[in-house]
Amino acid sequence: MSSVLERLDRLPRRNLTVLAIKGISTLVPGGWHNITRAEELISDVLGSSDPELIRQVRTRADALSQARHEGYGRALSLYDAVNRSQKAAGGLRLLANVGGALPLVKRVADLTPTSETLQAADLSLKVAAEMLAFTQVNGLPGDSFGDFAASLGEYAGEARVRMAALICFDALLPLGDQALQRLDGLLGGVGKRELRQLPAYAGLASMLPGRGDEAHLTFLRRGVDQWLGWAGGFSSQLGLSGQKAVQALESTLGPWQGGFKQMATFLDAFTDTYKHTGVQAVARRLVERAAAEI
Repeated sequence: MSSVLERLDRLPRRNLTVLAIKGISTLVPGGWHNITRAEELISDVLGSSDPELIRQVRTRADALSQARHEGYGRALSLYDAVNRSQKAAGGLRLLANVGGALPLVKRVADLTPTSETLQAADLSLKVAAEMLAFTQVNGLPGDSFGDFAASLGEYAGEARVRMAALICFDALLPLGDQALQRLDGLLGGVGKRELRQLPAYAGLASMLPGRGDEAHLTFLRRGVDQWLGWAGGFSSQLGLSGQKAVQALESTLGPWQGGFKQMATFLDAFTDTYKHTGVQAVARRLVERAAAEI
């Protein structure tokens, strides 16, 4: 299994994902720097370019990353599972969007959840993965809702930009500017059937606290409740909206001719925002700990 820093070294320097993150980061104070090399990250954390010190930190970081009792690898597995769900959900919505024009496809599209229900369920899984990754990295129980809610206010850099992307890409663009106010109601319409149709659920189910679909649905809703309180304030603070998100994305991706929902579907199907910034954030926390232990 690859170490966290090996995963960081494999991240792309420039592609659609990087351009999308760069675009949305213009809305977040402090922005985002696409660090894709372990040595660069270690130097950034240390504030030093001493080769021997960087080597020592990397050695310690790799040991922590590979230790079975540590949660860094499991945190990355959560982001990977969510990324697979994002791409699959984007594909399902593309299918639903063309269903009206293609009768043979429409029969399949009719079997999928409504676009908004699927989007709300997918968003809840991303929030759950964020919370579980936080608990894994920090050695906390998976149901540490209060600790997770408190940590959101301390998010910076990659993590802060990831949350801005989550709000814009997975809430405001596909569900409208009142998405955060509507989310609780939409999640109320998500049941066992919808949950089982989410591509990532099979991969995430074993990592979700509780046994069975009902317990997992309860966990997802509780996690979103914790996240929503912070997300609403964060969104208001930055003045986030679907229009601002599209304008920010156009600054790096170029002019967009479609609607907001089509943009959200495009981002789901063709970018890896959550995984990319997730690897960066986990790597940073790992390096910070390794540096403190040297």
